[in-house]
Amino acid sequence: MIAKTTIQKIIDEARVEEVVGEFVALKKRGSNLQGLCPFHNEKTPSFNVSPAKNIYKCFGCGKAGDPVRFLMDYQQLSYPDALRYLAKKYNIEIEETYQTDQQKQEEQEKFNLTESIHIANTFAQKFFSDYMVNNEAGRIGWAYFKERRFTQSTIDKFQLGFAPDGGDVLTKHAMQNGFQLDVLKKAGLTSPKENSTYDFFRNRVMFPIHNMTGKVVAFGGRIMVKDEKAPKYVNTGESEVYQKSKILYGAYFAKNEIRKKDECLLVEGYTDVISLHQAGIENVVASSGTALTQDQIRLIKRITPNITMLYDGDAAGIKAALRGTDLILEEGMNVRIVVLPQSDDPDSFVKRDGSEALLNYIQQNKKDLVSFKSLLLADEAKNDPIRKAQLIRDILESIAKIPDQIQRSVYIKESSQLFDMNEQMLITEVNKLRHKKAKDAQAAKEKEEQSQSNGEEYVPDERDLYVGNQQYEEVQERKPFSAADSTLALLEKDVMRIVVEFGALPIGEAEEDGIVLDYVKEELTGIDFTTPIYQRMYTGIIRDQAQRVPIDDKYFINHEDQEIAQEAIQLLAHPYSLSENWWNKFKIIVPDRQQSFLKDIQSAVLRLKQYLNIAELRKVEQHIKKAEEDKNEEEVLRLLKVHKTLMVQKKEFAVMIGNVVYRPNT
Repeated sequence: MIAKTTIQKIIDEARVEEVVGEFVALKKRGSNLQGLCPFHNEKTPSFNVSPAKNIYKCFGCGKAGDPVRFLMDYQQLSYPDALRYLAKKYNIEIEETYQTDQQKQEEQEKFNLTESIHIANTFAQKFFSDYMVNNEAGRIGWAYFKERRFTQSTIDKFQLGFAPDGGDVLTKHAMQNGFQLDVLKKAGLTSPKENSTYDFFRNRVMFPIHNMTGKVVAFGGRIMVKDEKAPKYVNTGESEVYQKSKILYGAYFAKNEIRKKDECLLVEGYTDVISLHQAGIENVVASSGTALTQDQIRLIKRITPNITMLYDGDAAGIKAALRGTDLILEEGMNVRIVVLPQSDDPDSFVKRDGSEALLNYIQQNKKDLVSFKSLLLADEAKNDPIRKAQLIRDILESIAKIPDQIQRSVYIKESSQLFDMNEQMLITEVNKLRHKKAKDAQAAKEKEEQSQSNGEEYVPDERDLYVGNQQYEEVQERKPFSAADSTLALLEKDVMRIVVEFGALPIGEAEEDGIVLDYVKEELTGIDFTTPIYQRMYTGIIRDQAQRVPIDDKYFINHEDQEIAQEAIQLLAHPYSLSENWWNKFKIIVPDRQQSFLKDIQSAVLRLKQYLNIAELRKVEQHIKKAEEDKNEEEVLRLLKVHKTLMVQKKEFAVMIGNVVYRPNT
């Protein structure tokens, strides 16, 4: 168990902009940073990071938290694993508290299947690497990598290895080291065979596949002997930690260079990635032989909007280059295509001519979608007008998928010039295609709603998935932001927001003046919050203050109650920030929230009390009416005195606040 002092040190050291910045491309926006949300699909950035508060918040889907929470949500890590990740990042030595055997057993039982698979994969990777180096039978793998001219540092960097030829060498070794057979099977390392088991990877050179934090989540294995019945490459099957459609080979090693170069080179295979990295071209990833998916594109989009697809010069390479272009355009990204000379792939090119020659070739030959497809037009259509019309329509269908109007206009103009066609006619055709796409999306939505209203399970067809569900999914993700809060809840929220943000700040120069929290306690004596989470937060901070628990700016953010911590972060996150440069331009000094918090808390408390005063007045008036109907004169007189007192308070609130009155709905 990680010691509390170590946890606090990690929390104090971890910077949200550095942690989030490893996975999301952030740009300066006022005092905050902004980028595309990694938790939902969006085209306009609504993901805000506040370095001052050390928190993040997406104003599109509502996700929010601190550096630890980000790693837990984005990388699906447990709380201890997220802390260990940060400790490693910030070179903090982890102090473990002593545990009895029973405590160790209880903690081990809490490990979920995901964590167990990660551990098993790490064990397997080390086994494959060690077997290749230290076992004579593994030298065949070593020879293969040396033949590919991979250096020792490259082999170590990508953790390459070799799976022995045999029935269950890895399985037996893993079980001897305490791994359960069920975990090995679910990790995809062991396969059942009648009444026994055998290793899934046998007699293959091994390419570990890492997630964005560097954990091994799967393997790719290349066969070492010619066997027409066996596939050349096999990959780990889908598991709790590996969904191949969401992983890009080499992304962990490439992410920093992609961000630095603001460009991602996309290739096809493992060896292409490794050779380019070894040659110093490190902003490169691979789709690992599978068709490029939307999730993989979004993974790149979080780092850069620019993709250059680098493919072989044969027909298969050209088709592969075209497969993913429409998906990339649909995500609003910039795509360039480079087709290498025939008989070349990135691996062979860079080994023969070097990195500088390859980079020059990429720069001179990268083409946008229209230019690339127009070359196909020249080669394939030639004097065939029917084929020419088909290819032009194919280009227009790709342009129609681009969400940005300006980018569409540029491509249309380029197409008009290349094909010597009327620009307005092309605009009309693109608009028709976009209208059809929107109509199909609406039809898919109505089909789903109709199925749900009939009590049927909706199963979308391929067209629904392609043109409709993505847009509808984005709308669904924004549902948490419906304005359902009552006026009273909003007023309570305003008070609690200021308590969370400024509660520990002094309200005067003298120590005896106290802090903002003391002022709120005095003003709200006898008043409870009707919103349960705010009442829990308020009573908790009052209790902890009495027990001399430090009430600082991190009290709520690092609260052990995760619901309270999450609510505090929601309260602290602000969607807008003032542009200091703009106001300074006109020599207007705008006080920041830090300077006006005393005025804000006084106003918030007064408005809450005013609302409660008016609500109480209405109740008393109803009781007076009831007492008059019952002819209870004594009760009427008593209630009239109460009413008079409340009316005096009402006038006092009106004077202090002004003429704005929050009227209860009751």
